[in-house]
Amino acid sequence: MCWSLARDRRARSQRVSRRITQIVFVAPDDTEVKVTGRAVAWILDRTRFDAFLAERAVALGAELRVSTEAAGMTCEPDGRWRVRLRAAAGDDTCRARVVIGTDGVEAMVGRWAGLDTRVPARDMESCAQYVLAGIDFDPDSLYLQFSDRIAPGGYAWLFPKGPGVANVGLGLVALKADGRNARQYLDDWIARRYPEGAKTACTVGGVIVHTTIRQTYTDGVLVAGDAAHMINPLSGGGIVNAMKAGRLAGRVAAAAIRAGDTSARRLSAYHARWMELLGDDHLKYYRLKRALEELDDQFFNSLARTANAIPPEKRTLGRIFAHALVRHPQLIPVAARFFI
Repeated sequence: MCWSLARDRRARSQRVSRRITQIVFVAPDDTEVKVTGRAVAWILDRTRFDAFLAERAVALGAELRVSTEAAGMTCEPDGRWRVRLRAAAGDDTCRARVVIGTDGVEAMVGRWAGLDTRVPARDMESCAQYVLAGIDFDPDSLYLQFSDRIAPGGYAWLFPKGPGVANVGLGLVALKADGRNARQYLDDWIARRYPEGAKTACTVGGVIVHTTIRQTYTDGVLVAGDAAHMINPLSGGGIVNAMKAGRLAGRVAAAAIRAGDTSARRLSAYHARWMELLGDDHLKYYRLKRALEELDDQFFNSLARTANAIPPEKRTLGRIFAHALVRHPQLIPVAARFFI
């Protein structure tokens, strides 16, 4: 048993690129505010982590199909959904009593089922990210920089993968940009902050910073993760949220199938449980995000100096916020938006 536990720990460590113990908030003028904790976050190796999830699913009886996409679906008279599949080997169809849509920001499953998955333009961020090698940073820290000049409506980040290697990217709201796209903003930021970095990979895409859609279910269909806007609208983080939503959707769907009732009324329990779990908190984070959008770079520079006046060993997010409310009264309406 000891050997088995050790093996599990080694396998788990292989799926984690880095254990993070500190967040470094970077003001628009490059002032750094360091906040330390026991375990702030974990950086995943998505290649290994995704493969691990697929292996677990197959071991539990799932059928894994690669290079296959859903091309459409229709509801049949008996209430089951017929899903059209498109693959390199040829088209196919499958029938399901419950379909769980986890197809990201495009959310086609939700649309096919008649759910409203539209995203306001102000709540869709364009993102770009490089893997940079040969750069200097603390490998145990996340770096987040906020500035309308660097990433209007969003922020720039550095997530360590190992010593000297990191995911470096940013997200912005196109409506607030000056005509440049996210990759152009990112190139300018990297040229200034990490000019010595070697770009070894690039990823671009969209991140929804909205609240959960009003209805995540209908007859025989559930949507989860980005497809249901289940992203933290303040941070843009979504991996943990998607995993929790996926587990919840699977449990609700399985119970509905066992009961012989996959109606919208039965599946609505999924939405209620999600809102109780994280959805209601996301409503608060969204209000806070909208309020913070009204603050400018000069304010954040001043806030950084206020935070750095707190001794490092006492510098927690809670204390920073408390000090900020005293020193910067303009934050009071922002705080009120979170609680009201």
